[in-house]
Amino acid sequence: MKIAQDGPFLVVESERFIARFLADPSSDLEQLQDQDIYVTVTGGPTYYATVMTLQAIDAVLRRWTQTGEAADGSYFWSRDLVITPQPGITAMIEAIDGLVRKAEIAQACQIIPDPEGSQDVSGSAPSPL
Repeated sequence: MKIAQDGPFLVVESERFIARFLADPSSDLEQLQDQDIYVTVTGGPTYYATVMTLQAIDAVLRRWTQTGEAADGSYFWSRDLVITPQPGITAMIEAIDGLVRKAEIAQACQIIPDPEGSQDVSGSAPSPL
């Protein structure tokens, strides 16, 4: 696996996918608790995933009890949510790799529509934004 900087994105390349996410490369990537990741499957579409730990979700709920959001923190939901048991980019990339390897990423995450309107690998046209 290779990690590189591409403009504002850190890019992780594997044989199965390329993952792009915004993160400060000088920060401790193994302490990340919450990360939005764009995942382009090799030969396939790009998906969007929000990867969080249970601790990150707990922190959000606690904050919302103070701010009044989500009925005073009485619930949490997020589209395309993937939960990891441990913090860090290694755990997050392992989760993404598992989703891609087991062909479950399409059930867990939404495809980001191709702005040029090309079809994804399933043959179905992308939905409009």
